[in-house]
Amino acid sequence: MNKKEVQGIVKSLDELCQKSCRTIWNQPEIGGTEKEGANYFRQMLKEEGFVIVNEEKMEHAFYAEYGSGSPVIAILGEFDALPGLSQKVTDVKEPIEEGAPGHGCGHNLLGTSAALGAIAIKRFLEEDKLPGTVRFYGCPEEELLCGKVKMAHYHMFDGCDFAISWHPMNSNMVYDSGYLASASVHFEFKGISSHAAFAPEVGRSALDAVELMNVGVNYLREHVISQARIHYTTDSGGFAPNIVPPRAGSWYYVRAPYISDVKDIIKRVKKAADGAALMTETTVEMKVDYGCCEMQENHAYADLTYENLKEAEISVYTAEEVAFAKKLNDQVIETNLQRMDKLLGTNGAPLPVGVEPRNLYEKIPLTGSSDSGDVSQIMPMCMFTTTCWPTGVAPHTWQATASAGSTIGEKGALDAGKVIAGIAYDLYTKPEVREAIQKEFDEKKKSYEPMYQE
Repeated sequence: MNKKEVQGIVKSLDELCQKSCRTIWNQPEIGGTEKEGANYFRQMLKEEGFVIVNEEKMEHAFYAEYGSGSPVIAILGEFDALPGLSQKVTDVKEPIEEGAPGHGCGHNLLGTSAALGAIAIKRFLEEDKLPGTVRFYGCPEEELLCGKVKMAHYHMFDGCDFAISWHPMNSNMVYDSGYLASASVHFEFKGISSHAAFAPEVGRSALDAVELMNVGVNYLREHVISQARIHYTTDSGGFAPNIVPPRAGSWYYVRAPYISDVKDIIKRVKKAADGAALMTETTVEMKVDYGCCEMQENHAYADLTYENLKEAEISVYTAEEVAFAKKLNDQVIETNLQRMDKLLGTNGAPLPVGVEPRNLYEKIPLTGSSDSGDVSQIMPMCMFTTTCWPTGVAPHTWQATASAGSTIGEKGALDAGKVIAGIAYDLYTKPEVREAIQKEFDEKKKSYEPMYQE
């Protein structure tokens, strides 16, 4: 079976693609609650002949395996949604249910295409009787930036040689590197309660400590690397204004290009917390929830991915799909739309056609974070995107949710499945390519320990 035939298997699964994309889209589940999504993919792949391997400490994490021997290729699938992004497939903001979750990051598409690619490769290995193993990874809690970190902690990726990842986006392109490293940290202050008017001198305000800490961190922003991002929310404990709050906390996200930067910045944020506690005569405890790494670059793997993206038959859009995309773009901030139009060279077209230049990722970096970065620290991992929403639309928006539920998103998922199958085919059949990718990975590899504590 040649590569075109393997990719043709994915193309022949277009009805399954549509069904799967819509099933997951219609039952959005936020991170940690993905019972229906996980079970859907478990059942799909079990019926295809995969063996399902679960992790007892993570209810919705699993991998579905077929074959034996090496190489062992991991195809990463996700299926969690985002809170508050419920949206109908319409060109105006109209929630299905106000405040409910929705697939504003297209993970209904991401999980589907990964499963389709795994099925195509399974059938290829089966028919050609080749050695090798394919694993579809059902990865929950990506939007919480911790699912794959936990899976790594529980050794679920042990034994894998290569990983394939992709993400819905507004272009067909390849990334050699990307993702900001990130960590989630909680600070809990404890003081002494008292009546705020009758005996304020007795009280020691935990809320004062939180506010002073945040002031200190805001001054710190000037003195960290420019690529770093520090975000926070606060919790006053819900006390009335006439009570000196004995408990209050801050929840911080720290992002930076490398996990080493993140850890250094957290140390400095902790000093601001300690200083605030000293000023207010309170105590503070810091708890690092988890952290996720940056993506390890691998140019050889990106080269292979780019060739397969060019070889895949990228979808053509109908006039109705173009019109729908145009209406979604019309509701995007004009400056953002103009910027993306210029970068992608679409000349006003709402949907990109074809594959973007090889190194465009340098001008459009992946500045968000993802727990997929941790997988790239364990084994070589590639990363590409396909067009699933219009040029000016950003992920985590209602427009992205609407497009992810439309045929535009479904075509993007089918395109991604073909690329996944092509990449895996080359990895199984071209040992010299595997060697080049592995060599580069080994040269850049650093020690890795999942930033997670149970």
